[in-house]
Amino acid sequence: VAWGNETRQANTEKLMDELIMEHGFDELYIKSIFTKINYLPNLIDSISKPAEKTKTWPEYRAIFITPVRIAAGVVFATKHQALLNRASKETGIPVAVLLGILGVETSFGRILGRYKVIDSLYTLTVGYPPRSAFFRQELINLFYLVREQNIDIQTVKGSYAGAMGAPQFIASSYRTFAVDGDSDGLIDLFDNWDDIVMSVANYLKVNGWHNQEDILVTASLADSLISEYASKGWKPKFTIAELKKAGVNFSTTISEESPAQIIELEGNDAKEAYIGFHNFFVITTYNRNVMYALSVYLLGQNIESAIN
Repeated sequence: VAWGNETRQANTEKLMDELIMEHGFDELYIKSIFTKINYLPNLIDSISKPAEKTKTWPEYRAIFITPVRIAAGVVFATKHQALLNRASKETGIPVAVLLGILGVETSFGRILGRYKVIDSLYTLTVGYPPRSAFFRQELINLFYLVREQNIDIQTVKGSYAGAMGAPQFIASSYRTFAVDGDSDGLIDLFDNWDDIVMSVANYLKVNGWHNQEDILVTASLADSLISEYASKGWKPKFTIAELKKAGVNFSTTISEESPAQIIELEGNDAKEAYIGFHNFFVITTYNRNVMYALSVYLLGQNIESAIN
């Protein structure tokens, strides 16, 4: 579903007025930016069919858990060992999780996205009704962000949904969660690894990470238990005690009253079952998808195993 030409034109004029009148951006500046903006109809298709919705777990996993990405992670972890350890010590986020996120998101800064973020956010704001309000806020945040961080808005590239830099933060997350890791007065999530690593760690910390707690364990259990207790959302609905009482076998040092959820996915040959704890669901705040969080976890584990 996309808006037609006339509606897009009206939406564009409203958007420019809002930036100038409500947010106080200079009229000539806004007009000069909007003369260079491109509407990208192919993005409407991309956002309607993201990989998380169209790919099976084996297909999804095969994109991220690869020998090439694991090897890139080993190189990155070796080069940035002191920084990763500092971030982990200051925030409590395990190094493996930081590696998993940076590996899944952009293969450690190699795949940053090819779209001009201003074009992506503009297209989805004026042309895509289901999420127009969300992308409008991101577009407004982008204008504030480039002013605060002294970035040329025309040079910012990202994903089709406007995610930027090595950690793929959207504009509002950049402004809310990103931190100045080397105290140079700016936050650069494109080229400055101190800022990048500390920002990912800060994001997870602020979103409620519990230090020294398990993230995930494998479980063996009957199909009937899977259907009754498996995850359908982004917050675990049961406690560890409830799952154990129901006959789910797993071991963890986390307290019995802590939340837990069965995560069930169709593997190549059989169903795969895991128990996700609080921290697993903190990872899903980065991307609301259990396949994403599981890929982050497994990639990080694979990189650490390869190092050791």
